Amino acid sequence: FEYCNLSRAYPSNNMHVLFLCLLGVASIAAGAREFYVDWQNDRFVRDGKTFQYVSGGMHYFRIPHQYWKQRILAAKSAGLNAVQSYAIWNAHEPSPGVYDFEGNLDIVRRVTRD
Repeated sequence: FEYCNLSRAYPSNNMHVLFLCLLGVASIAAGAREFYVDWQNDRFVRDGKTFQYVSGGMHYFRIPHQYWKQRILAAKSAGLNAVQSYAIWNAHEPSPGVYDFEGNLDIVRRVTRD
């Protein structure tokens, strides 16, 4: 991924770099051309401009999937430009080798656009 310049990151921040690369992918998908971390000036840069990451959490497994889009749009209306969540794995794998990614657990639907 040439738009995510890993050489600008510190080696000890691999998870942060992965997250920021994913954030960069989201920016590219939204039509942006560049995203990186400017470590010298302690800032995110998107398309040559300082970018402030404003995020809120949404526990997708606690919200009926019919309301996900409404909740994400409400977060955007409140000024957020990112929504964070985590995967609650014991719900996705209720017993060893049995996986559930349907309905309220359909995280692919959760992270893709309509």
